[in-house]
Amino acid sequence: MRVLLIRPPYTRLKGAGQAPYFPLGLGYITSVLRENGFDANLYHAENPQKGDDSLIPDADIGFDLRSKGYRRYLDAINNDSHYVWEEVRQTLRAYKPDLVGISLLSVEVASALKISKLCKEYDKDCYVLWGGLHPSFMPEECLRNEEVDFVIRGEGEYASLELCNTLKNGGSFSEIKGLSFKKNAATVHNPMRDAIAEIDKVPPPARDAVLYPESFDFKSLGSMIVSRGCPFRCTFCSSRNFWDKKVRLRTPENVIQEIKVLKEKFGTRYIMFWDDSFTINRKVIERYCRSIIDSGLKISWKTATRADLIDSEILDLMKKAGCVKLEIGVESGSERIKKLINKDVSNKQIKMAFDLIQRKGIGVGGFFMAGFPDETIEDLTDTFNLMKELRAGELAFNIFDPMPGSSEYDKCIEMGLVAPAADWNNFPFWPDAYYVKNIKREDFDKYVNTIAHWLYNYNNTLSVRLKRSKQYLLFMLKNDPAFLLSKVMAFITRRRRVHKLKSGSG
Repeated sequence: MRVLLIRPPYTRLKGAGQAPYFPLGLGYITSVLRENGFDANLYHAENPQKGDDSLIPDADIGFDLRSKGYRRYLDAINNDSHYVWEEVRQTLRAYKPDLVGISLLSVEVASALKISKLCKEYDKDCYVLWGGLHPSFMPEECLRNEEVDFVIRGEGEYASLELCNTLKNGGSFSEIKGLSFKKNAATVHNPMRDAIAEIDKVPPPARDAVLYPESFDFKSLGSMIVSRGCPFRCTFCSSRNFWDKKVRLRTPENVIQEIKVLKEKFGTRYIMFWDDSFTINRKVIERYCRSIIDSGLKISWKTATRADLIDSEILDLMKKAGCVKLEIGVESGSERIKKLINKDVSNKQIKMAFDLIQRKGIGVGGFFMAGFPDETIEDLTDTFNLMKELRAGELAFNIFDPMPGSSEYDKCIEMGLVAPAADWNNFPFWPDAYYVKNIKREDFDKYVNTIAHWLYNYNNTLSVRLKRSKQYLLFMLKNDPAFLLSKVMAFITRRRRVHKLKSGSG
């Protein structure tokens, strides 16, 4: 039985957004399936192929191009001859899967549905399975699409394995915990599966299973996690509910072994830890850092955490272990809004954290968000003022999107800001999102565009660009100067394309 696991394209269709990355969730599932004898591969349709330089990374664009990009995304969904869909068709014909599993976020529903239709066109008997954050919280709605046969809710490794075994050998779908499926005219939702207690027992992500490996570079393959879950109560995030309110940590030995494989097999010396809050357990993080130091691996890495989960001693240890950048979830500069969204970190703590990280010689970044349902112009002003006051490293600014599985999403429905049966195939996401009850749309758009343009200019100043790229440039000069030259040329090409798009000629 041949299984193809796919991440659908989103920013690639928009032509503007984040850089390529390795999809860890599908990597883990692929490993489990392969370990149990299935012919499984991973297709990351979000990554541009070699020679396709159309994707402009986050740092190079402002909100105006993002908004145009979302319209390009919708146009691409309706364009059957779009080159990405041709690539999907070619991949299906070449790989000949019996089952296609698609992991998706809410923003990718339309793209995932398009791929599902292409799967059924390729072979009407090809099974289509959806998983990930959106299907986990909206399984009933997902299964209303005739092209979707199954949905897995929550962690997917062993539910996927049991489903593949059942399809191959026969048996009852009703025995597979975490599975939702169609039975006659009804939809069946099996009981939830318990969270995997010992995540060390899950084999490492199958990075060697990727189709089109040339679309990955050493940075994207260096994605890792050391934990699953988040204990915090932020109302805009569904992570806590997805992971069943549990936090599970890998052992340092398990983490070091994966880093060794990344370095020896893939030549990766730069790691991005994608954990919700990396320093959530101080004692374990100390053990991670000391294990990295004692191993002599000499890697560089970055991660994200909360401002109230760091101090001078842990930062010293992290830097010695190779940490070159630490990003902080700030969200709002309004103390009132922070209370409403359960972001229990004060502006004073945030300023102290940014100052401390910089004094330690570690790069720092911050994530901001605006557009919460209860927000006012005064709250937006507080956020803008904090951004300007911090002026440290690279800052990111998003507009709030109501995500299924979060309490803020439920609030939006109660307040009439989101329809109970929303059309996720054409749902206004950032930067076109607007789910605020106390600010007129035109005033909100005007203010967030003011913030976004200031931020674009700030992030693209020479000093910030040098801070952002310093460690990366030093690493590449030492290890792969030819690749660095190709990235510089690609950057020049992107800047020309940005200018063309801004002038309205592209």
